[in-house]
Amino acid sequence: MDQSNVFENLKNPEFYGSNVDSIDILQTRISFVALTGKYAYKIKKSVNFGFLGFSTLEKRKHFCEEENEVMRLCPQ
Repeated sequence: MDQSNVFENLKNPEFYGSNVDSIDILQTRISFVALTGKYAYKIKKSVNFGFLGFSTLEKRKHFCEEENEVMRLCPQ
């Protein structure tokens, strides 16, 4: 799956609404991360490394939900 349009959208301030101080885009092997001042947005890449697979939308959604649950349990 080509996700280049996702990367381009993450660089566009209009993508986030009016509460954007700045946009810093980071990439890991498995994610795009957009830091916009107060908020961070993380999008899993469509990848499959054998031991780690986000190749379908359903898998990416599942692992995002799992990650959100872990973050919810962490103290802030």
